[in-house]
Amino acid sequence: MAQPPERVWAELLHPGARWMLGANVETDFQPGSTITFEGHFFGRQFADHGTLLAFERPRLMHFTHFSPLSGLEDVPENYHDIRITLEPVDGGTRVLVVQQNIDTAEHAQHSAQQWEQALGTLAHSDGAHRR
Repeated sequence: MAQPPERVWAELLHPGARWMLGANVETDFQPGSTITFEGHFFGRQFADHGTLLAFERPRLMHFTHFSPLSGLEDVPENYHDIRITLEPVDGGTRVLVVQQNIDTAEHAQHSAQQWEQALGTLAHSDGAHRR
């Protein structure tokens, strides 16, 4: 069943949703604030973090993201820039994710697969569809 952006947004930000690869996402939703992602991925505990850059309910969440599991140094140039946009389409919602500052084609492909899984979980949980 297709859902409007407001419903998808509520699922996206529900504290127990864990759609982001099982991560618990925490932030106060104020631009400039910290955003954290904590959970387990293939048996490994992770605690990723970043900064919330923009937040416009129910259409935009833009943030930086760093994963210590990447093995990279925790410096600004190693942070991903991620923008999640919700758009109403034909009685449903299009979820668009743009992730920038990925260092290799292999990492970009891996990231795309992770987003497919995360968005598939989100779509399954609320009936939203992607195009």
